[in-house]
Amino acid sequence: MELETLRLLVIVADQASFTRAAAKTGLTQSALSRHVQRLEREFGTRLLYRDGRGVKLTEPGFKLVETARQIIQSIDGLKEEFLAEPMRLRGTVTLGLPPSLGAAISASIVRTFIGQYPEARLRVVVAFSGALAEWLEAGRIDVAVLYDVRRSATLLVNPLLLEYLYLVEAPAGLTRGATADLAELATGSFVLASPENGMRKIVDKAAARLNIKMNITAELDSLDATKELVQSGHSRGVLPLGAVHREVRAGRLVARRFDHAEMQALLVLATPLHKPVTRLASAVLELVAREVGRSLEDGVLGGVTPRAAP
Repeated sequence: MELETLRLLVIVADQASFTRAAAKTGLTQSALSRHVQRLEREFGTRLLYRDGRGVKLTEPGFKLVETARQIIQSIDGLKEEFLAEPMRLRGTVTLGLPPSLGAAISASIVRTFIGQYPEARLRVVVAFSGALAEWLEAGRIDVAVLYDVRRSATLLVNPLLLEYLYLVEAPAGLTRGATADLAELATGSFVLASPENGMRKIVDKAAARLNIKMNITAELDSLDATKELVQSGHSRGVLPLGAVHREVRAGRLVARRFDHAEMQALLVLATPLHKPVTRLASAVLELVAREVGRSLEDGVLGGVTPRAAP
C-alpha cells in the first residue's frame, strides 16, 4: 500500500466523483479506478459504491479514509518539520581553521551561521593543521579545514580547495612581474612559517628541486607578525591570497601568484572517524564549502575547487 494511493482515495471520497477527482488530480478516471481497486483487493472489501450522482463510501471505506487522513496529516506534518529543521538546529559545534583561511572567511562564516541557525552556537578556533588534526582525533573540535591531509586512518577528509601560493612583498619590493617564478625564491630574504607547517613544506620542496638555498631570516608561526615584517620591507613571504587580500587591496602589500602547479596547497574538510557527524556539524561543513566558493568568486581567495581543477 502506497501513501499516494491513499491520497487518491481521499480525493475521490472528498469529490464524491471519479470525474471531479480526475479533474483535480490530472489523472484519468480509469487510473483512479485502478488505484481504488488495488486497495479493495488489498483489504478484501468494497470501499466505494456508485449511485446515480457519483460515488459514496462503504462503511469499511469510511474507516479507511478517516485513518488515511490521519496518516497523511502526520506524514505531511513530519515533512514540514524536517524541511524547517535547519532553522531549529541546536547545540554547539566547534570549527577549526588554519590561520590563513581563518583570516579570510571566519567572520563571514560566523555571520552566516548566526543568521541561519539562531538557536545553535558556533565556536571557531584558529591553529595550524597539525594541532587541528590532533584536536579532531581527541574530540576537542568537530570539524576542521586542514592542509594536505590526503589519507588518514582516523579522519574522514574531502577536498575543499586547491589553493595557490603567492610571493608577497612590500610595494617597493624587488620585482614587478604579473606572476612569480620559482627562481625568485633565491632572491632577497624571506620570513616563513616553521618547517612543520604545511605551506612551508611545499616551499622547501620546490626550493630543493631547483637546488635553491633560500635566505630565511626568520621563522614565524604568526600570520600577523609575518605580514608586519613583509609590509615593513624587511623580508618577502610566501602566503595564500586569503591571508593578505585586505593588505593587497589597500596597497600595503603586493602578491604575485607562483605560476607553478607545485606551488599549490590542497585544503580538505575533515571530521573524526570515531564519532558520528551531527546534523549541526554537517551544516557547518556545507557552510564552509559555500563560503570558500563565494570567496573564490569575490577574489578573496586564490585557487580552484578540486572539481574545477584541470
